Amino acid sequence: MNCVSCHFLQYLNPNLLAVVTESTDTHPERSFMGILLIDGVTGRIIHEAVQRKAKGPVHIVHSENWVVYEYWSTKSRRNEFSVIELYEGMELYNSTVFSSLDRPHAPQVLQQSYIFPSSISTMEATLTEKGITSRHLLIGLPSGGILSLPKMFLDPRRPEIVTEQSREENLIPYAPELLIRSEWFINYNQTVTRVRGIYTAPSGLESTCLVVAYGLDIYQTRVYPSKQFDVLKDDYDYMLISSVLLALFFATMISKRLAEVKLLNRAWR
Repeated sequence: MNCVSCHFLQYLNPNLLAVVTESTDTHPERSFMGILLIDGVTGRIIHEAVQRKAKGPVHIVHSENWVVYEYWSTKSRRNEFSVIELYEGMELYNSTVFSSLDRPHAPQVLQQSYIFPSSISTMEATLTEKGITSRHLLIGLPSGGILSLPKMFLDPRRPEIVTEQSREENLIPYAPELLIRSEWFINYNQTVTRVRGIYTAPSGLESTCLVVAYGLDIYQTRVYPSKQFDVLKDDYDYMLISSVLLALFFATMISKRLAEVKLLNRAWR
């Protein structure tokens, strides 16, 4: 998959729908599933992808300009993730108002697949108030763990050969298998039994996303996809900063007064 420059703009269609279809044939060699990206206003198919020798259950997340879905590969007998991203080009066709009826050019589509070492129960994306914070995928595992997988690991632009351009864009070199890291679990040793769904909501802070996972148990926590960049640390020295600000304020007032006296004396000469 060729790398797309970071100057390419995202295709942000608020009317885009992601639809999954699956064959009724139960034979492993003939089973397949498809993903359709449809404009909900015009009914036009923006993109269509078919996964041969694959079957559900399918878990899918659609956010911004990307779609991530998970399925079972009957050919390789493993769980796989596939990610689709849409890009508009170097310039926005209409930078003020998006209109599905006035889009002469189809978006550029990138797609890539990855191997996942476990089946999953549910999947959701983090959500913040302004959408500035990096996205994570929250994945419920049958073991009862809730995994926070950074979206950058599911980037179709990940290059097989590292280039200077990919380094500038901070793209991770492509590896077909996604490894589950212990530090990605957000519920630590608290097992969420038979998790059925994950609900996310923004908080008052851009860095913080509220998460509720539910099944036989209910688990609530907060996640920080880009760390707490808008929160002061607990050991922040308020007294020192306050003293410095007050000293600067008085120094400014004294300097202003001295400057006025100097100008007045110069005027009397």
